[in-house]
Amino acid sequence: MNGIRLPLIFQDGMVLQRRRPICVWGQAAEGSKITVRLGDESAYAATKNGEWKVFLPPMEAGTGYTLGISAGGCEMSIGDVAVGEVWLASGQSNMEYLLRDDAEAAAASEINNADIRCFEVPKVSYPGQENDRDYSTVGMWRKACGKEALYFTAVGFYFAVKLYRELNVPVGIINCTWGGVSASVFTSEKYLTGRLQFFLDEAEKARLKIDRDTELERFKTLQKNIDALPIDNSVPNLAPIQLDKNMTDALEEMNALRLCAYSPFRPCGLYETMLKTIVPYTISGVIWYQGESDEPFANLYEELMRAMIADWRSLWRDELPFIMVQLASFERMVESLNFVPIREIQENLTKTADKVWLICAMDAGMRYDIHPKHKKPIGERLALQALSKVYGRPVLADSPAVEGCRRDGSSICIRFAHSGRGLECRGEKPLTVDVKINDTAVNEPEIRVCENVMLISSPELEADGPVTVEFCRRPYCEDNIYNSAGLPMLPFVCRIE
Repeated sequence: MNGIRLPLIFQDGMVLQRRRPICVWGQAAEGSKITVRLGDESAYAATKNGEWKVFLPPMEAGTGYTLGISAGGCEMSIGDVAVGEVWLASGQSNMEYLLRDDAEAAAASEINNADIRCFEVPKVSYPGQENDRDYSTVGMWRKACGKEALYFTAVGFYFAVKLYRELNVPVGIINCTWGGVSASVFTSEKYLTGRLQFFLDEAEKARLKIDRDTELERFKTLQKNIDALPIDNSVPNLAPIQLDKNMTDALEEMNALRLCAYSPFRPCGLYETMLKTIVPYTISGVIWYQGESDEPFANLYEELMRAMIADWRSLWRDELPFIMVQLASFERMVESLNFVPIREIQENLTKTADKVWLICAMDAGMRYDIHPKHKKPIGERLALQALSKVYGRPVLADSPAVEGCRRDGSSICIRFAHSGRGLECRGEKPLTVDVKINDTAVNEPEIRVCENVMLISSPELEADGPVTVEFCRRPYCEDNIYNSAGLPMLPFVCRIE
């Protein structure tokens, strides 16, 4: 090998992580002595099997740096480097969703802040695909300036803007997403064991039905047709989608090839072709918005997420914080989906896994559109969690969550943590509260919130028997109860014997 080769993420305009050792790696001729410089800091290495890696000492935030790398007689420099906070934004289409399609895109693009930057990992689903698709508009660091901002992940953009305003340091977002994927695609084979072997077995069964001689060409044709589709995500779906014959035929071919050897939907695939291209770039943590495509496998989702998180932490050799978005309220686009079990699992992960936190998006959902058009509250709520849990700021970042409940005659009192200065009902009365006694619905109970409690009363509750109270435990529902920080109440179920 002649010269120096770096991963694509090392480019002009990049953001490096402050206050932690900065990892820089690449390739060079065997036996080369590598010198890496950033500002007044230097690090040295020698190639081994053509590979090298160094860690620069931790640095404080700043801009205008040049990253210099030399190997023997070869030199390379990367300019306009910033040092600040770096977060990985990953998941499926709701994290992939671009700012240009957001309901507040016009106002957001007027921010013009060159210290907020985003790198989109090219969507490569098989080795060599970079030669089969046009990647000229991705794989670069963009700044939140004018139209450039429109190509940020929308959730990542709003997350970064709030972090910048609170921390006053450059913020870099790494967008590593692909719409419609299971979390299994970002997980290595080593971690898909036990019950999770299911994902590998399903892929193997699907591949037995595919002609290996035509598989690649069929997939290339399918990908070309998908890339050519005119998609306007900014227009909300106000009714379930009706498919014409062309769309039906395309979906049939997509389903036939969904788990083929070249598909982004096959387990472990994007772990190899996308995620590993940015490892071990030094980051603060991960913001994650995914779960819709794992709805059919809800019984495996908690185990899958634990495996994926453990896998990533092993890759980075770091107990990375994970901040997740609880799936928004939604009913159907083409087919009905029930996210209630996934939402419950997502909340449970925060109670049983270290450094895993959650934000509620129930109030952002749309009945017939799986892509909420207002991503600002979602990004800002993720930032609040980061500010509270990662940066130690004294802010209210958690949604109201049940702390205890009691029954007294015809009344039920449910007490909530994280209410702040008190709960607020936005509307005439709390919505989507289902009350049952002896598994029979209570007819129009009186429900109100005040301070940190929800009070429910009805003469029917005086009867003997267990009582169940459920809040927002439907696929689509309205969440109109908030704490004093404007964070919506988490779905819950309370059972009182």
